[in-house]
Amino acid sequence: MIFMAIAAMTAGCGGGQAGKETPANDTTKIAVADSVATVAGETVQKTLPLPESGGMRTMGKVVAEHFADLSFETALPIERVLVHNGQQVRRGQVLAQLDQFKLRNAVAKQERAIEQAQLQMEQARLQMQDVIISQGYDPDKTSQVPASVVHNADVKSGYALSKSQLASARIQLAAAQHELRNGVLTAPFDGVVANVTVQAHQLAQAGQPVCRVIDMNDMAVEFRVMEADLSRYQVGTAVVVVPIADKSKQYAATVSEVNPIIDQQGAVTIRAHVAQPANLFDGMNVEVILK
Repeated sequence: MIFMAIAAMTAGCGGGQAGKETPANDTTKIAVADSVATVAGETVQKTLPLPESGGMRTMGKVVAEHFADLSFETALPIERVLVHNGQQVRRGQVLAQLDQFKLRNAVAKQERAIEQAQLQMEQARLQMQDVIISQGYDPDKTSQVPASVVHNADVKSGYALSKSQLASARIQLAAAQHELRNGVLTAPFDGVVANVTVQAHQLAQAGQPVCRVIDMNDMAVEFRVMEADLSRYQVGTAVVVVPIADKSKQYAATVSEVNPIIDQQGAVTIRAHVAQPANLFDGMNVEVILK
């Protein structure tokens, strides 16, 4: 009986050990952490473990890699605006134009100024020849005329001044022609119009953007990672881009740039080129997942 009791006690102890729950492996735990941390009073994006793929994730924004902000160079009334936001345009298509009458009139005025300057120069040339003849030299044999005599003849006749005036008129004509050409905004490449800020009959301000043309086939994603995770994101590294607006869509991207500066929060800015960016908009919030 004593032996049976001892055996029962031993069996009871063994059964308790076998039924004890084993501590869970740390690698199977799902890390739950905030996606942002505050460093030196500013918010910094952190990467989070992605349990499904074993990768890392962070937030980023879509940026257009090829775009152009278009503006007029002359402050004149806007005659027409031919596009609207979201419109597809082709290279060379007219987007907007200034008052063409004033611009063409300025060109014609400078053309007349050149004609007058040419006439004045011809008159001055004849007077210069008279001055040279009065000094006893043949104006057709300039190699035999002393340089001092030629110089005095240029000054007295006004020939030198008329040549300068003609050159100035030609410069003014070139400027007027340039303004005429730039009074019509055209698309520099195929793309989509965005940020239209003007309308017809408004006064254009020199240098003020009229609209932006974006190449929707050339998009990238910018995001920041902490210094400790930088080694994971070398140029050529593949990542997956998921729009916050539609998490059912995924886009393949490849790290194309790593800005070689670590900011005050210990983060590095990275850019990844998106292979097929259909339906991605400039400025769109996305999630970037490291494969």
